[in-house]
Amino acid sequence: SGRLPKLNFPAFDGDNPKLWLSRCVDYFELYDVESSRWVMVTSMHFTIPASRWLPSVERKLKSCSWSTFSELVMERFGRDQHELLVRQLFHIKQTAGVAEYIEQFSGLVDQLSAYEGNNDPLHYITRFIDGLKDELCPAVLIQRPSDLDTAFVLAQLQEEVALPTRRCDYKCSDYFPPVKQESSSTLALPPPSRVDKSSAPMSE
Repeated sequence: SGRLPKLNFPAFDGDNPKLWLSRCVDYFELYDVESSRWVMVTSMHFTIPASRWLPSVERKLKSCSWSTFSELVMERFGRDQHELLVRQLFHIKQTAGVAEYIEQFSGLVDQLSAYEGNNDPLHYITRFIDGLKDELCPAVLIQRPSDLDTAFVLAQLQEEVALPTRRCDYKCSDYFPPVKQESSSTLALPPPSRVDKSSAPMSE
C-alpha cells in the first residue's frame, strides 16, 4: 500500500538536544500530530538523566508552546553541550592517522553547526591545521586551503608523501647467477708414472 511502518518516537537522554528537537518535529509532521499535543508527547519520552530535569519545569510545560519548550530544553541541555563541543574543538589533536583525525574533527564540526549556523569556514580550517602533527602542519598551512574539504585532502596527501621511503635491499643474486665457490681443499695430483728402462729404446 506504500504506507510507512510505525516508527518509535525518539527518546531524549540529554545529548544533542538540537538534533532531538528536529527529530521530534519530523515525527509529528510525518504522523500529522496536532501541535497542541507536541509538548505533552515529548515530555513522556525523557530518559535518565534528562528526566530528572522535568519536575523543575513541570508547571511551565502544561501551558507552554512548542517554541517555548524548545527554548527551555536548549537552555538546559544545549548550553552545556555547545560549550563542550567548542572546548573539544580547541583541544583536538591528531594522535593517529590523518583519516581518523578527519573523522573526529568533521564529527565535531557537524555537531557545532547545529548551534552556530553559518560559521566562518576559516575558523574550522585553522583549527584543523593547528591540530595536525608537526611534520604535516607547515606543509598544509603553506598551501592555504580555501575550504575544509580541501584541507582534508591536502593533509592526506601530505601524510602519504611524508611516509619514510622503504629501502629495498637488493642482492647480487637477484641479477646475476651465484658463482660457485671453489672448494677450500686442494685436489691431490696423481703420482708420476714410472718408466721401465729395460723397455725404453737405446739412443744411438
